[in-house]
Amino acid sequence: MYEEEPKKTKVKVCDALCGAGKTLSCINMMNSDTEHKYIFITPYLDEVDRIKDSCSGRGFISPERRPNNSYSKLKDLPDLIRQGKNIASTHALFACYTDEIKELIRAQHYILVLDEVIDLFQPVNIATGDIEFLKRNNIAREENDGIVWKDDDYNGVVFSDVMRISKSRDMVNYDGRFYFWALPIDIFQCFEQAYVLTYMFEYQLLKYFFDVHGVEYELIGTRRVNGIYQFCEMSEMDRKRDLSGLIHIVGTEKQNAIGRDNYSLSSGWFDRAFQEEGKPKLEAIKKNIYNVFRHMAPSAYDARMWTTLAKYRSNLKGKGYSNSFVSFNRRASNEFADKRYLAYCINVFMMPWMKNYLHRLGVEKINQDMYALSVLVQWIFRSAIRKGEEVWIYVPSKRMRYLLEHWISNLAAGEDLKEIRYHHRAPKTKSGKREAAVMRQYRK
Repeated sequence: MYEEEPKKTKVKVCDALCGAGKTLSCINMMNSDTEHKYIFITPYLDEVDRIKDSCSGRGFISPERRPNNSYSKLKDLPDLIRQGKNIASTHALFACYTDEIKELIRAQHYILVLDEVIDLFQPVNIATGDIEFLKRNNIAREENDGIVWKDDDYNGVVFSDVMRISKSRDMVNYDGRFYFWALPIDIFQCFEQAYVLTYMFEYQLLKYFFDVHGVEYELIGTRRVNGIYQFCEMSEMDRKRDLSGLIHIVGTEKQNAIGRDNYSLSSGWFDRAFQEEGKPKLEAIKKNIYNVFRHMAPSAYDARMWTTLAKYRSNLKGKGYSNSFVSFNRRASNEFADKRYLAYCINVFMMPWMKNYLHRLGVEKINQDMYALSVLVQWIFRSAIRKGEEVWIYVPSKRMRYLLEHWISNLAAGEDLKEIRYHHRAPKTKSGKREAAVMRQYRK
């Protein structure tokens, strides 16, 4: 006798720009497919309500906080799965699925719909000394590259969050000093089928994660037939969209000078700028944001949206735009659809520990430029552009501006997923030598 290998989950990735009809195609599929049970996962509660309203005939329900489940949505979920209910809930709850929940999903043969890729990795807020305490007292043990919780009877307060999360996610030991949570791959493998609704999937963390774990996926598109959106073969989708008259990139040569180098406005650049006496670079960006907004629309305060690294938000906020900050990697939200004047003051690179961990898993090539572009495009589409309205955007990073300009051109030709590489030429020193050493320092 031998154990049969677990059936591989069939994953279909609908890779299409915001507004192309991904969610509508999915709603139509779920309404017409009455033979299967679905779990729809989305980042925000308003989208949960949208699914429940749009699929009212399928009886979608959300986990609730009830007296009989200790007011815990996570504890309410198993009962809903046992009953075979169609379920709509958030990314936050999905990331907490326990082994019990995964087994129940397998038994019920659910289909997963993941609206936007989920955050795979999150830093653990715990000190090395605390980890050593847990291991020394046999509360946790080191196993392979991670920390495994042992003491399920622990009823303390200090490590209660760590114990709770460890039941659903893996705590990875990165270098003996830094730990992070990693979503286990079996959370996808417990479903009969899975659909991922996103954009530029080939350059996102989830794609690399699927590759190293041998999860097979098929790219699909979406199209409108007789007024109804539906999924289709990638080759059948018309990807052309001319946004050149809707997205206006603004900023004078002087205002863009702050971002002329390849790693200007990156996380490391901001850290160094913060250490400078008087913080002249941060003051320069702050002044630029203020002037750009004042020039674009002097009194349209409610129509502004800006971003940078969260920890330097207070250094760059200024009169007339302080309260219009939106995280630089914000996805899938309609609440900013009235914003028309934008400032994207960051140069995006994958965090080094994320990149190095993927390399450790076996990922050989990571396209940092396309990863950055995917983050930027998602942010822009939180704004009024999602309604087909004009937007004006200040992008001081030369690299990010280059990627955006070339993407707009590619999109008009129907080649929006085509790989773009930014080729930077470092300025020459007086001796004629390129500042390669400086650039290598930025890369660290």
